Amino acid sequence: MLTKRILIVDDEEGYRKVLLNSLAEIGYETKAVRNGYEALEEIKKQNYSVILLDVKMPGMDGIEFLERIQGIKSTSNVVIITAYTDKDVVKEAVIKGAKKVITKPFSMDDIEACLKEFTKSAINNLHSSANLTWED
Repeated sequence: MLTKRILIVDDEEGYRKVLLNSLAEIGYETKAVRNGYEALEEIKKQNYSVILLDVKMPGMDGIEFLERIQGIKSTSNVVIITAYTDKDVVKEAVIKGAKKVITKPFSMDDIEACLKEFTKSAINNLHSSANLTWED
């Protein structure tokens, strides 16, 4: 069974609450933390299918978090959610492993579409890696 566990990493309490509540309503297990340090501790304890990550945060920002998780065996899909749209920062985030970038303000439809895309991709990967064969 595919997990629908989402980690929300954002220093803005309003965004954390909206994402926590909205995603829980549609069946996702959610956890929210305020910065990259807390996120690192959380992914050491628990696997997440998706990490929704802000870029600009006090302490450890999103870019540094991406650098740090490269050394950790994490299978999470990282989605950058940011109001900061500097192309160099976005490019750096993608180079360091972010799978998608969504700009603030966002709609929950954008978030849901992204999560469904990752779920569909995970199912396709399971089917192709299973390498099922029929025997008589």
